[in-house]
Amino acid sequence: MIDTHTHLYLPKFGDDKCAAIDRALAAGVELMVLPGVDADSIGPMRELHSLRPEATAICCGLHPTEIKPESWRDHCERVEAELTAHAADYVAVGEIGLDLYWDKSQLGLQLEAVEAQLDLADRLGLPAVIHCRDAMARMLDVMDARAGRLPHMVFHCYSGTADDVAALRRRQAEVMFGIGGVLTFKNSPLPDIVPLMGLDHILLETDAPWLAPVPRRGKRNESAYIPYVADRLADIFGVSPAEVDARTTRAALNFFRL
Repeated sequence: MIDTHTHLYLPKFGDDKCAAIDRALAAGVELMVLPGVDADSIGPMRELHSLRPEATAICCGLHPTEIKPESWRDHCERVEAELTAHAADYVAVGEIGLDLYWDKSQLGLQLEAVEAQLDLADRLGLPAVIHCRDAMARMLDVMDARAGRLPHMVFHCYSGTADDVAALRRRQAEVMFGIGGVLTFKNSPLPDIVPLMGLDHILLETDAPWLAPVPRRGKRNESAYIPYVADRLADIFGVSPAEVDARTTRAALNFFRL
């Protein structure tokens, strides 16, 4: 299994970060992809990757909720400089995107930042990890405006509707969907939506330290909990957990070109 989205380098893991990787490996997770959230996360992320290079891969980007009027351009420039200078070290640009859940006032800056970073991904030939919360209509507009210049995209922690799945597919046939602990929540709509995605278009993820799956809900999430998500997908698709493992692993390797 591959956890395609986990923030094990964040301070919430502290000195437990390498032990968290070991627990994930023991649970059958062979690789953990670490997405960046801003330029300041590059150092801690690279440090963890240097400690466990065989078990981690890294991405670099500016998260929409980290966009501040006084600093976003500096962060964007530092992300671009890092990716341009060390493109071979990275497997994707991300996480990037739009978030209108927490703050709608910065939409203009979010749009500037996501456009710049999609340009960067296109130029470097890297896929993009997309954060999109309460902003699907705007993201679809971005995709429409960039027809022919879109990197391969995964919509991490997918929170859209069934109609949104179809809309995304119309714009990028091979678009991927990141599915994590929310799938296991009691009132989640995802069990009815994921069959429309198709198992070969799903990437397993945790978004650790957030969104721990049932039965760990309410606790700090970590990559070792990925099997709970895989088991729920197996139930929904009527296949074995081993098949979910094999097909989502293959999808992740193809997406990140590993």
